[in-house]
Amino acid sequence: MGSPIQRMGDANSGGGVIDSIPQTKVKANGSVVSVNGSKGTGHGIGIHSYHAWDTANGSSTVKIGGTPVNRTGDADTCAHTRTGGSSDVNVG
Repeated sequence: MGSPIQRMGDANSGGGVIDSIPQTKVKANGSVVSVNGSKGTGHGIGIHSYHAWDTANGSSTVKIGGTPVNRTGDADTCAHTRTGGSSDVNVG
């Protein structure tokens, strides 16, 4: 079945919400699909500050413009994992 894809507005386990994605063309459920390098809201200090962290560890097989698509369970650069995601669009 795979893992749910992440989109604009989806959060990580620390509460950081994606609010900037380096691609704008591919959408799912009406929201832009997140790829590695997306940034988000602050959920603490240091590496958890606003736009200090990036989404990372996306799919090795599903990419948009050569950049891996993020999925629920992927760890961000701040070490929090992606949560939630699409209820009907999966990777893998």
